[in-house]
Amino acid sequence: MADQIRVIVVDDHSLFRTGVIQALKADKAIAVVGEGESGEDALQLVSAHSPDIALLDISMPGNGIETAEKITKMQVPSKIVMLTVSEADNDIIRAIEAGAVGYLLKGIGALDLVSAVKSVAAGESFISPNLALRVLSHLQKPSKASALASLSRQEERTLRLVSNGLSNREVGEILGVLEKTVKYHMTKAMAKLGVRNRVEATLIARQEWGNG
Repeated sequence: MADQIRVIVVDDHSLFRTGVIQALKADKAIAVVGEGESGEDALQLVSAHSPDIALLDISMPGNGIETAEKITKMQVPSKIVMLTVSEADNDIIRAIEAGAVGYLLKGIGALDLVSAVKSVAAGESFISPNLALRVLSHLQKPSKASALASLSRQEERTLRLVSNGLSNREVGEILGVLEKTVKYHMTKAMAKLGVRNRVEATLIARQEWGNG
């Protein structure tokens, strides 16, 4: 189906990879268009299929974080989600800085995995809840409050809606603007906050503003 979420799964543990693929395929909204076991495989799959989401393992051959950086530089529409056993703060931060918009632990249940994939495909970010607060401690800086205060009215409204889990399309409908305009305001907001992606921006906004 043309409107399915197209996903690639790259993990060097074949049994685990098979389980992930089966869990995703059980939902008709998701299509697994490729699988691999290394960073090189991931790059080839992204180049060949331009998937909506690339699920990567950090510790696979070729290093998942380095692979994420390479995919980000390819400027493809694929969104990167890490699916890993690593709970190390450094790995989480590096993954986000490399362009990942999702960070999931391998203990995640099948239904939660599918839900996370759908959320990311809709334009949201997703970090396993028990890791989010730890990430915040690394992102917090005294200047963040003043940076948020420097946002224009439209940038602030856009960031508030995005930080509440809305996709770019949904934000556009609420604000009465095009989706590309939402992306423009988010880009400006991220630049003022000094962050690289919407995951970091969302975490900072939620810390400062809450979920309101």
